[in-house]
Amino acid sequence: MPVLGVFLGLLLGLAAGGQLDNLLDVRLRWLPLLIVAAVARLGLDAALAGGSVPDEVRIWLVLAAYLLLTAMLLANRGLPGIAAAALGTIANGIAIVVNGGWMPVWQPSLAAAGFDSTAVHSGLHTLLTGPVDAGFFVHGGPLADVIPIPIPVIQSVASVGDLLLGAGLAFFIFAAVVRAPVLVSVPVSSRTRARTGALSHPYVRLATNGAFSAMWLGQVISSLGDRVHQIALVVLVAGATNYSPLALGLVFAAMTVPTSLVGPLAGALVDRWNRKWVMVASDLLRAGLVFAIPIVSGVNIGLVVGLVFLISVASSFFRPARAAALPRVVPAEDLLTANSAMWIADTVSDLAGYGLGGLFVAFLGSALSLAFWIDGASYLASGALVASVTIPRIVPALSGDAGRGALGAVASLRSDVLAGWRFLRGETVLFATTVQATIAEYGLGALMALSLLLVARLPLGTLKPATAYGFFEVSMGVGLLGGGVVIGAIASRVPKGPAIVAGFTVFGVALVVLSMTGSLWVALALAAVVGVANVAFVVPSQTIFQQRTPDEMLGRVVAIRLALVNAMLAISMATSGLLAQLFGLDVVLAGCGILTAGAGLAGLAVRAIRDA
Repeated sequence: MPVLGVFLGLLLGLAAGGQLDNLLDVRLRWLPLLIVAAVARLGLDAALAGGSVPDEVRIWLVLAAYLLLTAMLLANRGLPGIAAAALGTIANGIAIVVNGGWMPVWQPSLAAAGFDSTAVHSGLHTLLTGPVDAGFFVHGGPLADVIPIPIPVIQSVASVGDLLLGAGLAFFIFAAVVRAPVLVSVPVSSRTRARTGALSHPYVRLATNGAFSAMWLGQVISSLGDRVHQIALVVLVAGATNYSPLALGLVFAAMTVPTSLVGPLAGALVDRWNRKWVMVASDLLRAGLVFAIPIVSGVNIGLVVGLVFLISVASSFFRPARAAALPRVVPAEDLLTANSAMWIADTVSDLAGYGLGGLFVAFLGSALSLAFWIDGASYLASGALVASVTIPRIVPALSGDAGRGALGAVASLRSDVLAGWRFLRGETVLFATTVQATIAEYGLGALMALSLLLVARLPLGTLKPATAYGFFEVSMGVGLLGGGVVIGAIASRVPKGPAIVAGFTVFGVALVVLSMTGSLWVALALAAVVGVANVAFVVPSQTIFQQRTPDEMLGRVVAIRLALVNAMLAISMATSGLLAQLFGLDVVLAGCGILTAGAGLAGLAVRAIRDA
């Protein structure tokens, strides 16, 4: 995996217009010691593979090599990808040290990857067998090689540390090829950014931004872990409740309701606290809660619903904190591209995570708890990456109600939330796009709830409805991904207001046409259009919020918007099925489409939106 990361970094860097000569100009702290540490690490691996290291000194040599390499990497953690590489090295080092100098490989993962599951033919690895119990964790099981990769050419079994190390090296090599990385510690607003050669492209500039690359990698890692966890959660709850629709419905409700219930309050607190440490604390809390799911599931499945609710509460703090922190780590001209990149991270996680998660959960069988442990580890990794980032802090003015005890604190928070609402209500373009998004969310929720019925009624030939539904979701995901890439790439030429109007309008028209189509191919094409349209209004809207809202209240304003649109999403998913049963599927989808398109076109009547 590390070698693959280096190869990808070189390949992408050269494709972006970089030069290999730039590798010679990389500035690293304590470079001689870093070279010594890397050579010692590679030399030790070669010696261990050859069996020339006595067992009694093996663990001490391994410990010394990993400590030296980790220290050197942490000294350069401000560079793109190096924080992730350091974290991956630490994770692998822990797994190896607790096993006396050997990297454990889980036997079921070997079999799932297509290897001989009875033996490990390597001087570096030891076989880890047995169930996921206390012995599994004593031997560093969650950090062992447990992720099967049954893909030809790169067929392997990887650890969480391998993924972090490979991704970190890919970012670092890419940044080094497109330009020599330079350590920076000044606020983003005072940086000057070169715009010649490869750096004229906004995605390339973001990849060379150490703070953003750490946040982006953390997002990818935790999102992938979330997808695996969500599939495992559905399997766990379904199996424990004999596939009870009520139980599954409660789980999904627990995922969505907290954003509307606690989101505005969370946003007000985010504006008072250090946003970086809010994100870190949220990740640590989510890790602990996810770790507890397989434990409490054996006691009472109702406790799982409670934990899912608490995880969503923690996420209600993380999301506005990240949205508010992003403008502090990227230049203003790259903000739209940065939001697109974050959107791409989530979309790629959807496309890859659910598919790989399904395969992973399927092979786990009775060891399903490992999926939750891996997701918990992904949150820990995300928290560590965010902790490595320097985010200039905004010091908010103290409210007049501060210092009056518990009642004063409650009144102060209420005052902060109301101030955020008044600001949102008074900003024409922000309020108008929020109303548009809330209306569109009903259409999106209806489509999510009814898309299986929509696809099942089409002529499918030999395809089963479930398979056709999967194709429909993948098509929408492709549209989301493609739209995010394109909008981020042409960010400087995208007028945000007109893009929002076009996105809502096209989304509504696509829903109307979907309600009338009788062809699966047309439906798949329209699903991709819906995905592109969704990006066209979501990413510019978020960017406008970040640009027009004062830093000291950005968290609560974003949280209020999220609360409104997610409340409408929950209402839509709860009522659209009943409306379809009363009035027909076609009528509901067409009505939602007309409503959404009308809301989009109404934006043309608002000058602030036209000029945004």
